[in-house]
Amino acid sequence: MRYNKLGKTGYEVGVMGIGGIPIQRVGQEAAAEVIATALEYGVNFLDTARGYTDSEEKFGLALQGVRERFVLATKTPSRDGEGARRDLETSLRMLRTDYIDLYQLHNVSTKDDLERILAPGGALEAVLKAQEEGLVRHIGVTGHNDKVLLEAVETGLFATVQAPVNAVERQFIPVLQAAKERNMGTIAMKPLAGGSFMHPQLALRQLLAEPLLDVIIPGVDSAEQMRQNAELAANWRPLNEEERPLLEQEVAELGRGFCRRCEYCLPCPQGIKIPQVFILEGYATRYNLAEWAVGRYAAMDKDASDCAECGICESRCPYSLPIRDMLKRAHGHLRQ
Repeated sequence: MRYNKLGKTGYEVGVMGIGGIPIQRVGQEAAAEVIATALEYGVNFLDTARGYTDSEEKFGLALQGVRERFVLATKTPSRDGEGARRDLETSLRMLRTDYIDLYQLHNVSTKDDLERILAPGGALEAVLKAQEEGLVRHIGVTGHNDKVLLEAVETGLFATVQAPVNAVERQFIPVLQAAKERNMGTIAMKPLAGGSFMHPQLALRQLLAEPLLDVIIPGVDSAEQMRQNAELAANWRPLNEEERPLLEQEVAELGRGFCRRCEYCLPCPQGIKIPQVFILEGYATRYNLAEWAVGRYAAMDKDASDCAECGICESRCPYSLPIRDMLKRAHGHLRQ
């Protein structure tokens, strides 16, 4: 395993980590096998979140006796200090640990989100206090909007940044560059674009060559997936002349109908959170988390069926996506 320093945290992390979303769909035994295999191959960075239903609980049990061998990261979606503190205490309990190595403010994707977490009484204030108490070692930020995430990086208040980076989502490269200039750790989530690639190993190998990234965290739900990812990182080689066109072709095809969550389509006159609809569709169709995604979709104030087909979103989309047709498709996957 190749190791990188995770920015100013000082942690040495394997370039291949563990993403905690898919573990929701399997049992405790599978979670234990993932952790055991990770240890066997030198994988030592684990990322989960309070919002990933029972992911923290499963990993917490699996980490008993080996917790100190991992750099453990989790997240809070709360924007206010009280909620962030409550989430942290729950995460500590679920993960069965006395501290979190990297506690991240989750999905800070709008200016309002950023302003709220930075405001007096906001989430960052509470997490800084927890850091003083020794409950949190380092503080990071994650998001799906490159412009807002760049603003967060430029505050200089965070030790790490986590962004969706993969062969089709390259808009976050300036965010990574800005982070590196500030000695921040860089973490690539969604390295397989939510399971979109037909040649996933090619997509991972491309990212393993990216010097701006410290660790990539593909989601895993089995020991076999963990083994394949770890061996890929340990035996990494650049794409050759035959492989590169295969990945480029996939990128071109995905680009015709792949939402990059830039949010330029918003605000929708009908109040539909368009990128969120597509995120939930991905969980349902690619992550095999249909029940969870359908429940989240049902809880939305406005869903895709509220689309008036005005086309304003499509006129704003920098990728010329057929958003109206994509919303219809998503609704078909997510309606109860």
